[in-house]
Amino acid sequence: MRTTLLAILFALPLTAAVAGSPQTEEVQADISKREISIQSDFTGIEILIFGSVDFSHAHPDQSGYDVIVVIRGPSEPIVVRQKHRVAGIWVNGPGKIFASPPGFYAVLSSRPFRAIASDKMLKELGIGLNNVDFGRYTLGDPQEESYRSAMIRLRKEEGLFQEHDDGVSFIGRSLFRATVELPVNVPIGRYTSDVYLFRDGVLLSKKQSTLAVNKVGFERVLYLLAFQQPFIYGLLAVILAVLAGLAGWVAFRRD
Repeated sequence: MRTTLLAILFALPLTAAVAGSPQTEEVQADISKREISIQSDFTGIEILIFGSVDFSHAHPDQSGYDVIVVIRGPSEPIVVRQKHRVAGIWVNGPGKIFASPPGFYAVLSSRPFRAIASDKMLKELGIGLNNVDFGRYTLGDPQEESYRSAMIRLRKEEGLFQEHDDGVSFIGRSLFRATVELPVNVPIGRYTSDVYLFRDGVLLSKKQSTLAVNKVGFERVLYLLAFQQPFIYGLLAVILAVLAGLAGWVAFRRD
């Protein structure tokens, strides 16, 4: 009886310690839309990413949490070419093929990326345009680096590549929100939204959501024809052009 009582007494502090230990923080996040339909009147759309930190136990005298949100669209090959002026005419010169850059890429954070995590971690996670894998290329080659820089610049101008180091706002200690603009020329396909939770440079948690962007109606028919049945699409284009020409001739002919 005495042995059993001692065993219970020794077990109680251990149980209390385990029960009282703080749970690891976890990020919970979602997006305002899971599916976007592109029609003829589509002019772009703003989506909201929102979430909270579960089991938050940061004290006011400690550093708070940091959140980085990465929205990534489907990958597609891209050819970047230099233009040369020959006899007063601009012509395409040598180019570089990037095999797998994202069709859309946006990264938003609660403060500058390098203030949140180390360069090594940002590179491992592919956070930031400088760390995105665009396919095989020779690292350190000045010419290939110039092609990469040109592609990033052009995609930024089109609104397809975005970086906002103040794009995530905290509401209180554990709630946060971020918004990102999808432009009118956003590619269709499956998108991923990755939300990373950091504190003191340490990755605590990650949450992923998905988003589908699709064409609907007549735009979807044209898209499928153009990419899946290019011969039929070209033939229809020629027929429509001929019919339009005949219609114009009939309308404006002089008897």
